[in-house]
Amino acid sequence: MYDLNHIKAPVASYVEDFHSQFAEILSAKSEWLQQALELLNASTGKQVRPILVALLAGALRAEAPSGKSIEAAVLLELIHTATLIHDDVIDEAKTRRGQPTLGAIFDNRVAVLMGDFVLSSALIGAIALGDLRIMYIVSAIGRELTEGEIRQFETADSLRLSEANYYDIIRQKTAELFAACAEVAAITSDADEDSRQRARQIGMSLGMAFQIRDDIFDYFRSDVGKPTGNDLREGKITLPLLHVLLQQEDASPYLALLQERPISSESIDRLTHLAHDGGGIRYAEERLQSYIDEAKALIAPLPASPYKDSLLALADYIALRKY
Repeated sequence: MYDLNHIKAPVASYVEDFHSQFAEILSAKSEWLQQALELLNASTGKQVRPILVALLAGALRAEAPSGKSIEAAVLLELIHTATLIHDDVIDEAKTRRGQPTLGAIFDNRVAVLMGDFVLSSALIGAIALGDLRIMYIVSAIGRELTEGEIRQFETADSLRLSEANYYDIIRQKTAELFAACAEVAAITSDADEDSRQRARQIGMSLGMAFQIRDDIFDYFRSDVGKPTGNDLREGKITLPLLHVLLQQEDASPYLALLQERPISSESIDRLTHLAHDGGGIRYAEERLQSYIDEAKALIAPLPASPYKDSLLALADYIALRKY
């Protein structure tokens, strides 16, 4: 039921078009760019956001989505891709999704320029669509994602313990992109204003759940038997640990571990066990599910269709995915 290939079946042809359009809009004369863009197109992840656009566009219409919906989805995924390229440079990351990063293949100077190229391509594509609403969404989302990332670094640097601040940051760095995808699905389906706002809230709720699931992954062992701990290594306090720390009379001994530079494997293990033993994982799972329930309640009134059924299954997939 929660197999992504099964979920995207009603819009499979549109998702295939996504790849060809992604490659087309990024065509370039530079051999290095062409090599980089082939790698990017081959590693676009689970494509949850393009699938969301196509399914929601179909569900709103109760019929096949328009080609314009996927065109807009490509532009938003380009913005996301540009931010990931720049993130990898900042983190000096060598791999992403099991593949070498552009910085590892070339160097970080070239990778920054490639990220800029992808960003510029998205803006050109938005202009070509000729819809001022989509132009604004595509232009604004890069700013939102970037500020969200900066705010997360600020929070990590100050070791700020605030659940409200956590939700606001993940809204800005992740959920806003899902909301933008949902909104362009409504716009390209000629939905009315009420439906557009409903779509945006569906995307926002799914995006919040998506990021909380990602944050939970950081507290579990990977296939090679080691704690992931990437966020902890960067001093980021995500919801599972945050919840437990907020219950402590004195959290300073644990905050001191997060101030280690670099943080030791022993400290990561200790903080990971604290999140598990203190009920932080369970609490994060409950909050994640509350966002999924919100999204499904907003989807429920939409007319019956295979697109609606798959959209509901996509919500469950986001909640239960294993990677």
